[in-house]
Amino acid sequence: MNGRETAITDDALARPSTHLFLSPHYDDIALSCGGTARRLRGLGRSPEVAIVFGSEPDPENGFTAFATAMHVGWGMDAHEVIASRRAEEADAAAVLGTEVSFLPFHDAIYRGERYLNDPELFGEVRGDEFDLAAAIISALGLERIEKSSTRIYAPLAIGWHVDHQIVFHAGVALGANGWDVWFYEDLPYALKPGISAERIERVGIDVVIAALVAVHATWEAKIDAIMAYPSQLETIFRYVDSTSGQTEIDALLRGYATGAGDGVAVERFWRVNRG
Repeated sequence: MNGRETAITDDALARPSTHLFLSPHYDDIALSCGGTARRLRGLGRSPEVAIVFGSEPDPENGFTAFATAMHVGWGMDAHEVIASRRAEEADAAAVLGTEVSFLPFHDAIYRGERYLNDPELFGEVRGDEFDLAAAIISALGLERIEKSSTRIYAPLAIGWHVDHQIVFHAGVALGANGWDVWFYEDLPYALKPGISAERIERVGIDVVIAALVAVHATWEAKIDAIMAYPSQLETIFRYVDSTSGQTEIDALLRGYATGAGDGVAVERFWRVNRG
């Protein structure tokens, strides 16, 4: 696989007793590493998913035109958004066997007027939000778990969504503090040719492949979990010129996964290279 890497064994994958996936939004784990989460469940682990930016927005603060347009695209009014998204997450969790918790942070589109269009949403993190990574770490309540027997999964922030970048920096900080952190490639953004290599080149930190996780046995569960987010499919897959049909989504993701694994469907993870 890619010349040197081979898929990780069951024992190595499941060796930590705690597996915590940091999900910037409600659908990111199913899309990016749902096959891994489901495989861990089959190996007797209880994968945990922390939804970082999924808190209920305050309607008293009003919504920007950008946020309102997103609601229209999702086919939900402002009062329905979070309840509907959490219902979708529950359906996906039932498929993957994950346990879900919610951190008290708002999606970027609800954080005032910092991000008012797609170029801003997929651009630079506003300077007054640099402390969010530390706040996320604090909200995780990691004192409840043993560092030496825990693996944390964070986004590599391929695609440069600002929320993904913030959670990436939380992952980097956790790794610097001695936690075992694997970074997953953000899908469907990673489907764009060359974008993963560009992100790795520009990330400013030396990252190397940590593992290839074979997910052919859990692939159907991954796709079923993705399809549990019907409000998001058209928005998510517009970036790859796809319709929201399951066949098209399966083909797009399967093609990428088997390409990464030289014919075997895999999900790839990176770690910071500390020598």
